[in-house]
Amino acid sequence: MPRRQDGKYATIEFENYEIPALTKREVEGLSQSRGGLVATTVGNYALFAGGSVTSSSPSSTVDAYSNSLTRSTPTALSATGDGLAGTTVGSYALFSGAYASSTVDAYNTSLARSTPTALSQNRRELTATAVGNYALFGGGMRSGISYSTVDAYSSSLTKSTPTALSIERYSLSAASVGNYALFAGGCSPATVYSPVVDVYNSNLTKTSPITLNQGKLNM
Repeated sequence: MPRRQDGKYATIEFENYEIPALTKREVEGLSQSRGGLVATTVGNYALFAGGSVTSSSPSSTVDAYSNSLTRSTPTALSATGDGLAGTTVGSYALFSGAYASSTVDAYNTSLARSTPTALSQNRRELTATAVGNYALFGGGMRSGISYSTVDAYSSSLTKSTPTALSIERYSLSAASVGNYALFAGGCSPATVYSPVVDVYNSNLTKTSPITLNQGKLNM
């Protein structure tokens, strides 16, 4: 029994909890070996998209796993690429950021693919997250040019363009918490790692940026 600083003993009571067993299960592998792919979920499926088979062979393949872990291969992406961004809003999983295409591919809960309005610019090494009824794609670069653009897609796949990021950057990271989407870090045009965190609320209003403790990328 632990002893307090005043010499008396403190009582600690424990309750019994049943911890669910975490059992590893082997499932069918991807349809092709590849790295640098991106993943998200929609409905009863987990989707793994794009990537590269080799350093010079990008892929457009999408592998889907049902909630019973059965693998299927829906229609491929419109363009090949690694460094894609993917997120989910409403009944759609969205992917974009291929090498030479601004296309956005959307997969519904039946894994049928559609192509909503393209990104404002063709760019890769962007990032994506969702907040409220919107999926957001932010930042990115192409041919040495960095972007601060944010493209938003509603749950009905209507595109809008909220206020841009504070600075142009790529290889940034994004996540959502509560009613906020955060875009953090990345590399600026001057090859400086950025500490900036841009915040968007569920109405797509950008709030005053905050900063990380230091500049970072690829978090």
